[in-house]
Amino acid sequence: MKKSKMFGLVVQQAREEKKWTQQELADKMGIHVDEIIELENGNADPPMTEAAGYFFLLNISPDITMYEDNKEDVLRMNRLFRELQTLTPDQFDRVCRSASHIRQWRENHPNVITLDDYQNAIKNEAADK
Repeated sequence: MKKSKMFGLVVQQAREEKKWTQQELADKMGIHVDEIIELENGNADPPMTEAAGYFFLLNISPDITMYEDNKEDVLRMNRLFRELQTLTPDQFDRVCRSASHIRQWRENHPNVITLDDYQNAIKNEAADK
């Protein structure tokens, strides 16, 4: 998918999450609403200075938006990015530590698929201690 189309989808998603109309976003950006419409339709590639305004106003990650290639991943990751920004620093750290711990545990237990597998793995780990 073209980056301009991807960027337009991300802008639209973030704008709709804020419950802003296209006109409201255009007013905040200081541009004509037709530019928002063209962008969200994937028919515009704004200059970086304008793109930076979208990143700031809509809390969009430039890194995710510019370097991920899969549309679903870009939309999902940007949504998570915005949700994570609402957490306090302690909450954010707790989420990251928890996710890292669970990911590492699952990587170390690739054969644990069912609840029974999980319960047996926990029992075996407790017996080994």
